[in-house]
Amino acid sequence: MLIAGEEAPVAASLTNLRRALLAAVMVAAAVLIFVPSVVLVLAGSAALCLFLLLGWRQFSLGTWVPVLLSLAALGVALRQGLDHAILLRAADRMLFLAALIAMLGTLRAAAAIAPEVARAGAFLTRQPPSRRYLALCFGGHLFGVLINFGGLALLLDLSRRAMDANDAELLPADAREARLRRMTLAVMRGFGLISLWSPFGFATSAVLIALPGISYAQFGPLGFAMSFLFVAIGWAFDRREGRRFRGLGLAPASPPPGSWIGAVLLLGHVLALGAAVFLLHGTTGLSFQQALILAVPGYAALWAAASGRRSHGGAAAGLRQAAGGVWRRLSDMAPEVGVFAAAGFLPVVLLALIPADALRAAIGVFGLGAVTMALGLALSIVLLAFLGVNPIVTASVLGAVAAQLAVPGLSDTAIALAITGGWTAVIGLSPFITTIIITATIVGRPVWRVGPRWNGAYSLTILIVWLALLAGLIASGAV
Repeated sequence: MLIAGEEAPVAASLTNLRRALLAAVMVAAAVLIFVPSVVLVLAGSAALCLFLLLGWRQFSLGTWVPVLLSLAALGVALRQGLDHAILLRAADRMLFLAALIAMLGTLRAAAAIAPEVARAGAFLTRQPPSRRYLALCFGGHLFGVLINFGGLALLLDLSRRAMDANDAELLPADAREARLRRMTLAVMRGFGLISLWSPFGFATSAVLIALPGISYAQFGPLGFAMSFLFVAIGWAFDRREGRRFRGLGLAPASPPPGSWIGAVLLLGHVLALGAAVFLLHGTTGLSFQQALILAVPGYAALWAAASGRRSHGGAAAGLRQAAGGVWRRLSDMAPEVGVFAAAGFLPVVLLALIPADALRAAIGVFGLGAVTMALGLALSIVLLAFLGVNPIVTASVLGAVAAQLAVPGLSDTAIALAITGGWTAVIGLSPFITTIIITATIVGRPVWRVGPRWNGAYSLTILIVWLALLAGLIASGAV
């Protein structure tokens, strides 16, 4: 039995072990891009499983559901004597996706020491009411594209602080709550729109892995164009809500002088990173996802070095500080790593277990056509999210199954659009989604209030618009 004084060193050792295991997973996945090795896949998978086992106390319902589904699928596969080559391919996919989410965390560490991030946050959160929604919505989008959940949390926290510092105490209680709600929804809705098109987003990763024959150009540009329409829809909701609070006589906020430069620089980082990924993908034999997993940590290192030269005592100091941030965060990533690992493992195993011919015949009996299948896929992502199944798991499994069925008229592009549309609609709606959990925690409101009550009407509106668009595109043969 451990005495009290021994507990802290043991806990620290276990924390460092988890960090080392996840770092090993990241290295293994990067090496496997260039050197295929069964031994390395098995070793990396063992490190990943041990990491998740040691971090199980961090799991939420959203992690437990896909992890338990993966274990159940593994049990069925072993009982049925599934080919070991399929299980090895599933392990390889599991390893790659787990490493991808960890690699994306390097950008968050680089952003944490970059002075332009704080300046951009100040510029966006201190806009006057007439421009506040659009500024925070595009800001949530921009921060989300670059640093994902780290960007969401950072901008929400800056918004809350800006509100506290901007005469909010002079407002009536209902007006103060309305301002908090409107600022929160602007950031959250902007963040959610990255699922429509961002090449660095989880939805795009799920699509490209579930549908190996598709390219980003087949679905990304349409999602990018539609994101502007959804911004307009959200702005209309915000304007309607704000009408009854106009004319209260408070001095309008104004951003600090020169803070706009931070927003411009942040946009430049998004464009530069995107160009690096597309260039690496286009000039080498690497897949888009392989280019992403290699380009992100490299860009993060360059960004940290540049930030260090400006304000942290030199490039080496900036690199050390960012590397320390990455290392410290690795031990707390079990929830998201578990979800991504399951999203890599489940589709491969389930596709081998599900009798595709029998399922295709059943679909034929019920007369399910391309439009019905696509709309059903989008709605399944939404409904299962309310049962705790993360969209990346639903998209990876059902997207791969839909492609395997080869339903006449149901193209890979239509499947991709069904996934991204359903994902975007539910990311700001289900109380089990990480976006809602993070948002509710920061603003201090229950998840059911932030998701269904605050954002339900908007989420259902954009879902209906997307489903109508999707049905029209499929019926006309455009996709």
